[in-house]
Amino acid sequence: MSLVIKKWYAGESENEDGNFVHLVGREAGLLSWLLSLFKIDPTSEVEIKDNLLKFTSSSFAGQEKRIIPMNSITSAYYGYEKPWKMALVLGTLFMPLFFLGLIIGPLYYILNKNLTVGVVEASGWVGSFSFKRSIIEGQNINEEEAYQVIEVIRSLIEAKTA
Repeated sequence: MSLVIKKWYAGESENEDGNFVHLVGREAGLLSWLLSLFKIDPTSEVEIKDNLLKFTSSSFAGQEKRIIPMNSITSAYYGYEKPWKMALVLGTLFMPLFFLGLIIGPLYYILNKNLTVGVVEASGWVGSFSFKRSIIEGQNINEEEAYQVIEVIRSLIEAKTA
């Protein structure tokens, strides 16, 4: 399931918390957004510091945190999915209704493009963060910004092995 971005930072220098990357996402939807106003929404968080990576996942049932030393990361990956087929189907289906297809198809495409960044740990554990555009929070992360996360991870790994 894709998350919507609540917070995004990815840079070559550390932010005020010592993170090179800091991603926070919540489940999509109006109910999730309302819960986030009361600070009780299930979230996922990725923090990448100089020497470690932290994955945190919280829900109503509790919280799970995984801390991975940077030298234990064997690979990092990134990808994106563009839902053009479904957007085309919706556009075609709604075209007879006052040309609503010209709005619904492109809107579906814009709101449902998914980006994924992830890492593979030496133990074989795979951690990923899949997200899409957030209208409510006003966050739109493009492919280049998502790829920057992988570049930060690569540079930190190379710095540890040098």
